[in-house]
Amino acid sequence: MKFNLIKKLDKKKTKTYFFRIFLLFVIFLIYYFPVKANNNLFLEDNFFPEGITISKNGDIYVGSLKENKIVKFKNKKKDSELFVPSNSNGLMSVIGILADDRNKILWVCSSNPGVTNYPSDNPVSLKAFDLNTGEPLQSYEFPNSGFCNDITLDTNDNIYVTDSFNPRILRLNKSQSRLETWFENDAFKGEGFNLNGITFIDNHIYTVKMNSGELFKIDVGDNGKPLNFTKIDLPRPLNAPDGIKAINKNNLLVVENKGSLTKINLSDPITLKILKDNLDTPTTVAMRGKIAWVIQAQFAHLFGDEKDVPPGPFEIIGLQYKPSILTSLKKLLDFLN
Repeated sequence: MKFNLIKKLDKKKTKTYFFRIFLLFVIFLIYYFPVKANNNLFLEDNFFPEGITISKNGDIYVGSLKENKIVKFKNKKKDSELFVPSNSNGLMSVIGILADDRNKILWVCSSNPGVTNYPSDNPVSLKAFDLNTGEPLQSYEFPNSGFCNDITLDTNDNIYVTDSFNPRILRLNKSQSRLETWFENDAFKGEGFNLNGITFIDNHIYTVKMNSGELFKIDVGDNGKPLNFTKIDLPRPLNAPDGIKAINKNNLLVVENKGSLTKINLSDPITLKILKDNLDTPTTVAMRGKIAWVIQAQFAHLFGDEKDVPPGPFEIIGLQYKPSILTSLKKLLDFLN
């Protein structure tokens, strides 16, 4: 009976019908068979990576916690090259880094967790390097010290930085060339490492608190001032959250330091989905197209019980990110209609 009904359709409708069937079949194959990118990158021995960022042209920048330097993988290249040498511009351990394509700046958090090969009394600071050449541009000292951890950029080119030792988010006052407290809250207080990853999307800043597994949202006004502050009610605490990256206004990628890359869907109800587990101390994630690049830092060989055991090869894993099948089906139906 269905065959007879199709025969009665005109050619255009018949083509549309079979086209829909074909696209649904393709989507089924994509989600039934897991896709993994075979583009993993490797770093030199003793590098102990922490931060990663990707410029719009596809270059990948990676900072070293132990070696006080930054390397770059040029787009589609497997081998890295030295980009910012050790101690350049007073650089200590490299924590968060951010490629600012609009202003051609590589922003870098410089802090001292006590494990660098180059002990330094330099102040904790946010540093700026030329995104194309790696030449030092400027250094902005943290007021009253602290721990410069992660960086994000809003649509007006304002730079925000988390402080893991003080309950605050700082913002760079470019006109006065200094960092200032932008938002402070007792919810950020705690033992050890507190605020960690930070990301901006759709006039909201999201940040995670590492030692409690909490996620916070701060609305940003048109004048750049903080507005509403919310602790987001998650289905479970995050497991030592570190880096965080907004994919779109409804989805965040968060690196759980204990071993996984997790997607947070902020729609009602909020859901958590582990995209990849059994990672060796993942710290941060960066996106290039549909590939999520995740650092495996192997910090147990630096801070933990295995610090006297040589680490394995330092690997950056490239994982194909896929939106939910429901999202893809909705987009397909909207396109066909």
